[in-house]
Amino acid sequence: MKPRFVLLPALLALLATVAVPADSRTPGPDPDAGDELLGKPAPDWAFTRWITPGLSQEKLRGKVVLLRWWTTGCHFCEATLPEIETLRKRYADDGLVTIGVFHPKPPRAVRNAEVKRAAVERGFHGPLAIDQEWETLSRYWLAGHPERNWTSVSFLIDRDGNIAWVHGGGEYHRNDDPKHARCDTQARELEAKLDELFGHERGTETSLAR
Repeated sequence: MKPRFVLLPALLALLATVAVPADSRTPGPDPDAGDELLGKPAPDWAFTRWITPGLSQEKLRGKVVLLRWWTTGCHFCEATLPEIETLRKRYADDGLVTIGVFHPKPPRAVRNAEVKRAAVERGFHGPLAIDQEWETLSRYWLAGHPERNWTSVSFLIDRDGNIAWVHGGGEYHRNDDPKHARCDTQARELEAKLDELFGHERGTETSLAR
């Protein structure tokens, strides 16, 4: 008969496997990354109404479009809308179309004047649409994904009508403060994608202008 202590190494190995701390395990995929949407056709939008003259996807085919859902009472939106306004002006000659999509939280009726005033106060002067019941937001982001954590999301659509870049919520803007390193990185990623779509070389005045 073999001595019982030969089982000890196997037992210790089993216990080590069971006792791995939860926070040291490999994290799962980010539910707000939106990587699965890249390269796919942008869903049809069916906004409740437009505050500015309406823009149909049919008429915008061949244009690069940046959609940003935003609302009041959201400091992430307040931090990001000025950045989008900067991009709207910087890439205007290239034909970039930026659309601020207002989604009231909770969903409710809102007045055009209220939304227009809120956009101007936050520094955005581009086209505005209202997604009152979040219908288009659901098509793009929420439907079938209860794990999503954000509604203040952005989508960059290329000239062929496909999604080229996704920001799954929160804020992004150029900022040298280390506390906003992630915001700055994501803003630069968007700039790089825009330069790619418009055929700009990185490092040019257009890419670096603030």
